[in-house]
Amino acid sequence: MNEEQIAEKLAELEPAWAGRPNFFERELAQKDAKSIARRLDDPLPGVRADAAEALGQLQDTSSAAKLKALLADPEPVVRRSAAVALASLGDEGLTQEFVKNLLDPGAKVVAGAAEALGLARSKVAVPYLLKAYRTDHPRIAGAVATALGRIGDRQAVPWLAAALKSGLAPVEAATALGELADAAATRPLCDALAHDLPALRAAAARSLGHLARQGKFDFVLKDAAVSALHRLTQDDDERVRFCAALGLAGFDDPVGKEKLSQFLAQK
Repeated sequence: MNEEQIAEKLAELEPAWAGRPNFFERELAQKDAKSIARRLDDPLPGVRADAAEALGQLQDTSSAAKLKALLADPEPVVRRSAAVALASLGDEGLTQEFVKNLLDPGAKVVAGAAEALGLARSKVAVPYLLKAYRTDHPRIAGAVATALGRIGDRQAVPWLAAALKSGLAPVEAATALGELADAAATRPLCDALAHDLPALRAAAARSLGHLARQGKFDFVLKDAAVSALHRLTQDDDERVRFCAALGLAGFDDPVGKEKLSQFLAQK
């Protein structure tokens, strides 16, 4: 399957699932840190921010000095990207600052800190994120769930599974469960396939397929999951039908593969 086509279709059906691509996607794929580092001085703030973020993803410690200089950049987006990159390089001071912000009374600050810790993939922050998740604020819950998925620490499974039932950021929680590569996520995701919320059914179907592709699936539940996904290929919601086909393709199901090909062939 063409991963780019799948990503485009998902973005079309559910804009919330579409992230803006990094300007340096090609260099990231080639792990060309030197070419990216040269653009930290680019006149365009968006390019500087993307360069900083990309270097953090590549764990390029040779750029630490330049990234620290960008903490004084006049543009907030550049300062934030540089801080996230440095946190991902193990800068304890910045990581602690983001963790401290999880206790801020302002939802915007807490959500921003959670997002930054997720982008930095800071495993040391997981216990603090789990505490911050215990809130009745959907914006915070969504940011924390997304961060936990990005970090990929399996101790988050029980919290995310509970979020599917509580109704607090369930779509983000379902998406995150698919990223944790833990078979324990199978049952809560299977249960979510029957939820009234179409976006949650779609996210659960996607995540089940992701677990299956990774071989991190509770095979006791395989037949029930595949049967439910087959039913969802007839769902009233197009997002759900597409994600059900995507989920089935993760199980190497021929019917799912055929339906997915049909979706991707649509103009």
